[in-house]
Amino acid sequence: MKKDNLVKKTCGCGGVMTIHMHTLIYSGKIKITHVPVYTCGVCARYEPLPFIKRDLGELIGEMGEHPAKLHLSLADRNEWANVLKETFSSGFFHGGISELEESIRSAIQSRIDLLLDVYRVAGDLADLKWMEETAQRLSQLTLQCTKSAK
Repeated sequence: MKKDNLVKKTCGCGGVMTIHMHTLIYSGKIKITHVPVYTCGVCARYEPLPFIKRDLGELIGEMGEHPAKLHLSLADRNEWANVLKETFSSGFFHGGISELEESIRSAIQSRIDLLLDVYRVAGDLADLKWMEETAQRLSQLTLQCTKSAK
């Protein structure tokens, strides 16, 4: 994985955007928690991480006009959101942004290793549905890692 910065980026206003977990309120009534976003400390602009935009859009599209649930967690659908949720909930990062960055990278690699093990077990059991679900979850992490390494 290329060593580009996952934790911060430059905002259009020139300020620094940092990563954190956000709660979105959709249609004034549906709460979507564990949405990783970059937020600017200068202009307060925020934007979802590129890694989660597609799944967030699909989640919103699936809800329709009369959703069955009024509280959802993006971490239940997206591996990036799940890894970031777990990393942020693991504690304080006294080493600052560099320690957080390393914790995220380590958590991503651990999740990839776990999903590869799950995929192998699913293959040993010839459970094609489980293999497909695991491959999809794995691709959420590995496709982004491949894109950022270019």
